[in-house]
Amino acid sequence: MFKHTVLVIEDNDINMKLVKTLLGLAGYGVIAAVDAETGISLARENVPDLILMDIQLPGMDGLKATQIIKQEETLKNIPVIALTSYAMQGDEERAREAGCSGYIPKPIDTRKFAESLEGFLNTPEESDLQPEQVPSQYQARILIVDDEPMNVKLLTAQLEGNNYDIIQAFSGKQAIDKAFAQQPDLILLDVMMPDLDGYAVTHQLKKDHRTSAIPIILITALNGTDDKIQGLEMGAEEFLNKPVSKTEMIARVKSMLRLRRYQEQLTIRSQSEAIFSESSNRPIVMERQRELPKVLLVDDDQKDVKIIRNYLDDQPYEVITAYDGEEALALALNENIDLILLDILLPGTDGFEICNQMKQMDETKNIQIVLTTSLSDLESRIKGVEMGADDFLVKPINNRELLVRINALLRKKAYMDQLHTQYETAMDSAIKDGLTGLYNHAYFKRFLEIEVKRAIRQTYSTALIMMDLDDFKELNDRLGHLAGDVILRESAKIIQVSTREIDLAARYGGEEFAIVLPYAGKNSALSVAERIRKAIEAHSFRLAGASQPEHMTISIGIATCPEDALGVEALIQKSDAMLYRAKTNGKNQICVHGNKIGKRQPESMPVAQPGLTQADSADCLI
Repeated sequence: MFKHTVLVIEDNDINMKLVKTLLGLAGYGVIAAVDAETGISLARENVPDLILMDIQLPGMDGLKATQIIKQEETLKNIPVIALTSYAMQGDEERAREAGCSGYIPKPIDTRKFAESLEGFLNTPEESDLQPEQVPSQYQARILIVDDEPMNVKLLTAQLEGNNYDIIQAFSGKQAIDKAFAQQPDLILLDVMMPDLDGYAVTHQLKKDHRTSAIPIILITALNGTDDKIQGLEMGAEEFLNKPVSKTEMIARVKSMLRLRRYQEQLTIRSQSEAIFSESSNRPIVMERQRELPKVLLVDDDQKDVKIIRNYLDDQPYEVITAYDGEEALALALNENIDLILLDILLPGTDGFEICNQMKQMDETKNIQIVLTTSLSDLESRIKGVEMGADDFLVKPINNRELLVRINALLRKKAYMDQLHTQYETAMDSAIKDGLTGLYNHAYFKRFLEIEVKRAIRQTYSTALIMMDLDDFKELNDRLGHLAGDVILRESAKIIQVSTREIDLAARYGGEEFAIVLPYAGKNSALSVAERIRKAIEAHSFRLAGASQPEHMTISIGIATCPEDALGVEALIQKSDAMLYRAKTNGKNQICVHGNKIGKRQPESMPVAQPGLTQADSADCLI
């Protein structure tokens, strides 16, 4: 868990990346939004500890958004820090009048940025601490619950030296209150308590969205299988029997905390990175699986295989069998396995080693693994946890306990799969422009840098086309941002269909677009540019509420590497200079760097005239 969560509302990709990087390095969790409306929605859903608000936002500006936030009961106490590039006289006063707690001008001072936020994030309790009392790094928070104070004291002592922040509760009701208020990373919960027993506490915490993801380890003197099953059915992740072994407890605690950190990281990264994804602004909801979960049963004992398969026959699983470790590894890599029942005593490679190998591989690390064995000794259980096993069953296996544990682990696997899917989508969204679907500015720069280096190394030509919609600002002011968005989206589609698969089309910023064309010289680039120019000019943009369609034109500049430039910035500068010349020459035309071109057929492009510089020799195609 992060020490604080910060909501960043910023529409500039570069500024957003810088702020997120600085916050991440300082140990903060980050939620991101690119406009005020999305930011307010995320604030309501997540209630962050701090909001960094860009003042200049598309649509609703940051000051208006701050006023709305300060009017809502659940949000009004969250500090809002204004960010702006226009540090003009009076800006700070206007920000404070809107309700901002502070003001940070751009460009941001990276050396002092994190430090400047600390004063706004200290709670009253934290501000009373002396500097030497503040932890130097985040401590996992563990809630220990038992109605017997001596047991709480004993468990606390056993966890000392592991850098945990221990919270104590002495009743079921107190445990629920502290779980809601302090959001621990893990709960060690006694079963037998006088007011609310551990089962009831588990049930209440697991059904509430605020605490449902917190792992719970039930601790009990009860040894019956039915007691374990009841706890698992309530949602507990694990059981420990009294007297508690310190070694086993620490192993289980570390295992549960790893799971907690992993799930939390995926969730926050999905929310913060997928800033253009529809799903990023909604709570994660489990989706119904389209296929039956696959369970791999690995055991060399035919009798045990038959017994377990009989248990699973009437369940909604697809069961596959393997008889040794090597076969199990092959199936895990080639089949979409959700859970493995893995015997420890196998011929050749044993179950411990197979488990360890699977947990080390990206392809198999999320498969839920239940070790099964006739060995009931504590050392085997601890070794299993250390190897990454998700559960442990001792033979002979109880049918009901087996099914409860399988179902619990399959739910966890389905949840983690969905998080991964959302994260992959987020990663794709992180390199795409949310409005147009083209690649964004940051990805365009990375791609161009690689392509320029390769073009120089392999001695071929790469062309860069820069384009800007003519008079777009006037149309935006006249018809509004929604109309402008329609024009940008439709223009992007025209650009996309006009390029090859190997080309990269990007939204450079605002109404400006760029295309990188590998293996293309000036003639090829000019053909593509002219195709786009004509298509934009001929297109009818039909806008809601408008009686007549709008028509647009586009101005275009072209430069190539290595002929015109040997570096990314120089190539962009020269292409952009040609775009500027196309604008100043009357718009709706194409200018190519370093060549005198005809104004009719793109193919009739003569070389630069002798004695002229590259800049002077540029001309435009109308």
